[in-house]
Amino acid sequence: MTPIEEALAEITAFCDELSIPYMLIGGLAMAAWDEPRATLDVDLSVWIEPDRQESTLKRLFQSFQALPPDPFRFASETRVCPVLSSKGVRIDVVLGVLPFEREAIARARTLAIGGRTIRVASVEDLLLMKLVSERPRDREDAERLLRRFGGTLDREYLMPLLENLADALGRPE
Repeated sequence: MTPIEEALAEITAFCDELSIPYMLIGGLAMAAWDEPRATLDVDLSVWIEPDRQESTLKRLFQSFQALPPDPFRFASETRVCPVLSSKGVRIDVVLGVLPFEREAIARARTLAIGGRTIRVASVEDLLLMKLVSERPRDREDAERLLRRFGGTLDREYLMPLLENLADALGRPE
């Protein structure tokens, strides 16, 4: 396994041990659905019930080296918990809070990555996340997903969400 696959195995084993629903997002999710592309970190979206959040984050920061000096404050302000794997690979654990995120995690597909079964964001949900982002790399990823999966996308699921997001963000394009 590569160091990034080992980091993925570490964080997903942690989630499985604590029964934390998760989905792989970001560059590794793109690589799982499309052609592999360079990425230096693991991005994972998780759903932690509010009454378990403090204790779960405490366990996360005991099990992985937190990057911010005050990781609890950083997590509450940004919804992101940047940590390092045992081999020094960055892992961004994104705390889901929106109903869309909870549903997307529930819709995640199981794929084999690095010899391990991993829950990966569905193509539709990954596409939505890429379209919402304003980073050029995410726009390129969205275009790649559309070229490859455009004919098989679940449009009944995708279009209402896309329209709601476009309205909410004031970005009709």
